[in-house]
Parts: sequence; C-alpha cells; structure tokens
Amino acid sequence: MDPDLRAELKAEVDEVWAEILRHLPLVQGQQDPARAPVLFEAILRTGDRAVESMNFGRGNTGRAGITADGGYLRIDRALNPDLLICKGDKVVALARDGEPVFEVQAVDDRSHLRLICELGDAN
Repeated sequence: MDPDLRAELKAEVDEVWAEILRHLPLVQGQQDPARAPVLFEAILRTGDRAVESMNFGRGNTGRAGITADGGYLRIDRALNPDLLICKGDKVVALARDGEPVFEVQAVDDRSHLRLICELGDAN
C-alpha cells in the first residue's frame, strides 16, 4: 500500500474513532517514577461482541481473545513516539461514562504504525 495513502487512511480512522485516554504507568502496582502519566488519543474498542483474535503472531492458542470485560487499544506511533506502555499499566477512558479503567494485559510493539495493547478489566 502506498505510504501516503496509508497515512491518510489512518488519520481518517483516528478522526472518527480515537478518544482521549490517560496512561497510568505502574511498576508492581505502584506509580512508576521513571514514566509520568500522560494524556493521549487512541482507538479504544470494548464492548459485548464476539471474541477477537489478537494472537500477537503466536497462532490462535497464544491468546484466548478479548471479551466484554476488556478490549484493545491501537495507538498511532507517529503521534505518540515517546509513549511507553507496559504490561500492568492502566489506561483510563476519560470520555466514557464513569471513566472506566483498564489494565494492560499485553503489548504488541512490532508494528511501525500502531502500538497495540490488549486490555482487561482493572479491579
């Protein structure tokens, strides 16, 4: 795919689906002093739907999928080049009723276009 066309398509998708989120970096459940909380925009998909295959290249047995208690986050790496999200961090959906909090279950950082995070319900 043409890189310019890809960038244009990504921008159009983000314009419709992206929302404001707060990243809460944690280490062993405590605030990470090396990474400050930050606001950013990304696509957060959650809800009651069929299980989605996010296998992170390990085949369908790598992940059971995502159900209504979690979701996935797709972050534009070009807009957020310094954003470092790790397993165990939390993400707050600021534009949603009740500002739900999700825990990062897994991070796929192999794409140069998107950082993809599997999310679970934060207790």
